[in-house]
Amino acid sequence: MSVSAARQRRAIRVALAATVVAVAALPVGGVLAWNQLLDSRASTTVAVESLSIPETPAALVAALGAGGQLSHVWVATLDASGVGGTIVLLPIGAATEQAPVDATGNDESAAAAASAERLADVYARDGLGGLANEVQGLLDVSFVSVGALTRTELINVFAPLGGVDVLLDRPVVSVAVDGTPTQLAGPGEQSFTVDRVVDILIARRPNEKESDRFARHREVWNGVVKRVGAGIEIAPEVDTTPAGLVDATNFMRRVLGGAVQVWQLSAAPVLDKTLNPKRVDMYSLDRAEVVMVFASVAPSALSGADLPVSVMVDSPFNDPVVSRAAVQRLLDAGIGVAVMREVSAREESVTTLAGDADVTAAISQALGDSLGTLQSTAWSSPVSGVAARITLGSQFAEQARDDS
Repeated sequence: MSVSAARQRRAIRVALAATVVAVAALPVGGVLAWNQLLDSRASTTVAVESLSIPETPAALVAALGAGGQLSHVWVATLDASGVGGTIVLLPIGAATEQAPVDATGNDESAAAAASAERLADVYARDGLGGLANEVQGLLDVSFVSVGALTRTELINVFAPLGGVDVLLDRPVVSVAVDGTPTQLAGPGEQSFTVDRVVDILIARRPNEKESDRFARHREVWNGVVKRVGAGIEIAPEVDTTPAGLVDATNFMRRVLGGAVQVWQLSAAPVLDKTLNPKRVDMYSLDRAEVVMVFASVAPSALSGADLPVSVMVDSPFNDPVVSRAAVQRLLDAGIGVAVMREVSAREESVTTLAGDADVTAAISQALGDSLGTLQSTAWSSPVSGVAARITLGSQFAEQARDDS
């Protein structure tokens, strides 16, 4: 960290510490989100009159294939209404943040210590607990439930769907533990029974690049979303109390009880020889996209990075390009994003920064002109745990689109 950046972060901390705001819980508001996220009702539940972030719990679900190997993984977030939510897909080959530690507790060789590791390899070595720890650190998201579901358990979760229409871009071939290949489906749009849908979702071939499976996973979930519609009837045995959220299967049934949306996180192959010396099938996530998505669909589940202050970002542009660019600029300035909202509001030229005068002054200094011209104003209805509200202006939106 540069001396200048360190001073900016210290100034924000000092300004925030001097600000005391009395708040009360009052979650209310409307609905609006990106077209790509269909209809998010999570962060958008925090309206300008709201003084608290709604409860949007998250669960980590690992889907197990042949031989108990990790075949697919996603984060399910529950809508603030208690049913429905969002499925966020991430690759099992996502690179971890930290290198493994040997049995003696010492770091491995210098080369290994600098390298990353795939989530699938973490699960193979450390099980579900190790996977959960790595994903929580990777996404900065806390989970109320973590589960590894077998083929049979996944079929039971999706059983109420009856069947799913899926559009595939290529044949799907599964390989059994003994090496026997089986074609599960051909290319094109077809209607599948639930058990076949699960088989397609967890299918893996030896040496098959995960990037070749990304489209398949997305299309299966798109089919699930379409089949769920406004939600499927929740069976009487499903626990709808908060205590029921600790079970991953029960959590998923709650999510499928309302409208569902899906977002597949961007994943780029890791080609750096230091991070990936063995050139395994490893992928890096886009940090700004990760924060943008979870600050939108599961703000209360964000555990937050080691940043001095977090803000709420409002965008009237309904454009993920603009929203992601704003998150990136804030992270670069050492400012966290607690809530990301796409709002229905008149577009203004300048970006507005609302909050306590000392805090907004420190944030303005840290941001400079990275969000365009900033105009500070008072925030009459602050949100608990959020230092300021930033409403993006068209000046910044144009710049973000030009840079994309």
